[in-house]
Amino acid sequence: MEIKSLKKADTIFDSYVELALCAESSVFHWIYLRDNCTCTECFHDATVQRTLDTFDELPWKVCRQSYSAEAPKEAEFEIREGKLRVRWPDEHVSEFSEDWLRRHSYQPPLSTKPKALSLPAKSHWDRAEFNKLLGDGAHFCTRYDNLPSELPTVLREIYEFGFTFVRNVPVSIEATKTVSELISIIRPTHYDTGVWEFTSDLAKHDTAYTTVGISMHTDGNYWHELPGLQLFHLLEHSGGEGGETQIVDVAKVVDQLRELAAQDESWRTTYKVLTEHPLAFHQSGELDSVFYQADYPTLTLDATGELEQCRWNTSDRISQAPLAPGSPYTVPQVYQALFRLDSLIKDEKNYVQFKMQPGTIFIFDNWRVLHARTSFTGCRRLCGSYLTRDDFLARFRSIVFDREAIKDEIYQ
Repeated sequence: MEIKSLKKADTIFDSYVELALCAESSVFHWIYLRDNCTCTECFHDATVQRTLDTFDELPWKVCRQSYSAEAPKEAEFEIREGKLRVRWPDEHVSEFSEDWLRRHSYQPPLSTKPKALSLPAKSHWDRAEFNKLLGDGAHFCTRYDNLPSELPTVLREIYEFGFTFVRNVPVSIEATKTVSELISIIRPTHYDTGVWEFTSDLAKHDTAYTTVGISMHTDGNYWHELPGLQLFHLLEHSGGEGGETQIVDVAKVVDQLRELAAQDESWRTTYKVLTEHPLAFHQSGELDSVFYQADYPTLTLDATGELEQCRWNTSDRISQAPLAPGSPYTVPQVYQALFRLDSLIKDEKNYVQFKMQPGTIFIFDNWRVLHARTSFTGCRRLCGSYLTRDDFLARFRSIVFDREAIKDEIYQ
């Protein structure tokens, strides 16, 4: 590693040092290096939080009246013992190893995303792949008594496949609560503040509290904070039949949509409508609460095109017309896109159907896996919970990756 050039510009934002890292060069701005000093004066070792207020404590100031930066004062740069050493105008010293510089390079980036931040790849499935997974004897086999020791497997299955089962669970709300709290934090809602239990008594004014069939949907589309995970445990179904569960992997449906869009202009429009056009949802059954939001598209994708979140429940949709002012889409295009999505969701090659049994808990990713219920007769009692997504992912990361390795990747 060597210093190739130094540029002291007119502002702190434009001054930089150019380094030769192995056979490549990379530019680091002075403000970036000072902001990311990882010494114990600038970062709290125990909490791994910044203690330096970059925007208020540095010797280089930005005029709060004109919002213009002062010309930078001198800083001394040198390579010492294999590290870039910088003495700043306030005499503070920062040191950066070559490994740190490569991992945090940005102009150009010389490294991929830190391994400790990269979660495993997800596996998308249709009916055939679901049946293969269920029948291979290697997945979804965790028993209640073994859950604490096999929690890494359960969390990984939820993340990778969007669902899992926990078997041989005592048929009780208490055991359901135990499973819920091992996976994440129970999210309170207007339905219940903890584990909820319901049957077809309209105790809440929602079709889930009836015997009618419910089509494929995600829960909570009328909330800005869509429930991350959902957990079902059938407590009883006696004196009747029906009530089977249907699920579909929307990540697989997105794969199919992308393939169709690559071949046909009309499907390209459908893909854009589903990923750009916001739908409005509501929940107005309760006398003391009305929920409404209209800010999100049906499908939200991440930067790689992977499904991040699906919002779909035809029962809770609000009128799609008039469209938002300036919308590039027409009412016919919106309805065609929704019909096409619904057709793929209900394609027999994509969805699966099974009957839940007392003692088996079904956990699924509410951002990815749609669920439905066929109509039923008799007494059917179900309990379950909503679980927070961020806490699930935090627990998953802490199990998959060593915490010290994460700290090293991010800060050291």
